[in-house]
Amino acid sequence: MCGDQLNLYNQLLPTFREYGAALLGISVDSAWCHQAFAKDRNFHFSLLTDFEPKGAVARQYGAYESHLGACKRALFVIDKEGVVAWSYVSPMAINPGADGILDALANSSQSTPT
Repeated sequence: MCGDQLNLYNQLLPTFREYGAALLGISVDSAWCHQAFAKDRNFHFSLLTDFEPKGAVARQYGAYESHLGACKRALFVIDKEGVVAWSYVSPMAINPGADGILDALANSSQSTPT
């Protein structure tokens, strides 16, 4: 997870909520690391840990780099039925921003702003 990326998403929480969307961050870092990071950055969304077994969730989404022991920078919009409606894997050094997420939410037949 990139701090700048998550700061942007934290600022956009009201917009995500207009679409009825919840935001979750997940990485292979420990719960203690997430707790300190979220407190330091004043995040208002949950950070989930994929720590043990390391990368188990990321592997299911094709977002784990075994040779690095790290997750790819991947974004997913999951609809109300639990189906991946949109996904994007960003190069590690690039902050993917929020445009793709917002477009996916706007185009989703399940999500209309309230």
